[in-house]
Amino acid sequence: MDEIDLTIILLLMNNSRLTYREISDHLGLSVNAIYKRIQTLIDLGTIEKFTARLKPYAINAIYAFFFGQSNSQNIDKAVADLGEHENTCQIIRSSRNYIYIGAMLEDIHQLDDYSSFVSKTAEIQSPKMGLLSGVNYTAPIPYIVPQTRTSHYDKFDLEIIRALNKDSRKPISEIAEDINSTPNTVRRRLTRMIQEGIIDLSINFNPVGSNDIFAVFQLTISPTVEKNEFSKYLNKKYHPHLFYCWTFSNLPNLIHCWVWTNTMNELNELIENVKKEKIDSLVFDIMYKVNYFDTWKESILYE
Repeated sequence: MDEIDLTIILLLMNNSRLTYREISDHLGLSVNAIYKRIQTLIDLGTIEKFTARLKPYAINAIYAFFFGQSNSQNIDKAVADLGEHENTCQIIRSSRNYIYIGAMLEDIHQLDDYSSFVSKTAEIQSPKMGLLSGVNYTAPIPYIVPQTRTSHYDKFDLEIIRALNKDSRKPISEIAEDINSTPNTVRRRLTRMIQEGIIDLSINFNPVGSNDIFAVFQLTISPTVEKNEFSKYLNKKYHPHLFYCWTFSNLPNLIHCWVWTNTMNELNELIENVKKEKIDSLVFDIMYKVNYFDTWKESILYE
């Protein structure tokens, strides 16, 4: 992979319905070159699927992120068992037997029960839990930025999302045929859902098919450092190798950085440079594989 491939992945993470022409215009490459790059990413398994889901805030869902070192002797079984839970949406396996678990909760009262489930199932002693408060990134344009946020959707909207759920790049004409509607109606509805932040158009990204190195930096910062501004600074300075920075409302001294490099030498150099910043500590894990799961949120589409 190179920086262009990463940019394509980031663009499709935010809007998986971008056309080859839109991506090619942004990157200054031919449509054919973009098509070949995306096809290669698909063939490698780096892009597993083009997806459409309900945005969490469209149904007042809570995205919680659990992480810790597993003591399980059978990590594959632990991941499979975690994935059976209706709240589990994503699991990232990494070095040190460290796992990162994304959970979609219906309300805040589910936190304790789900945390206990994670601790028992993955054999993680006192897993950490973060409530996402901010995601900072250097955005390649054209990114989807909802004009408003709303929870107002109807059965027809859900039919469109369901038709796109497992292939969000499906042509408008096929969606219309699937739901017995007209292309103009589907196009109008889809545009509104994007503008109002109802639909999440993304991809299932997996590093397992790439020879590149993807990692997670856990940065501990001083309480005197303004974490959101600092994470913006880090992302801008080290982009594209540091492509996302996450902050958590309940973990004021922690920043998660999502990292890409071609080689271990590049990774080690990045680590040494980031350590020179205003941080107290840096712990990193190399990502091996990402597993995705349907949750109760996806079941709404098929009720």
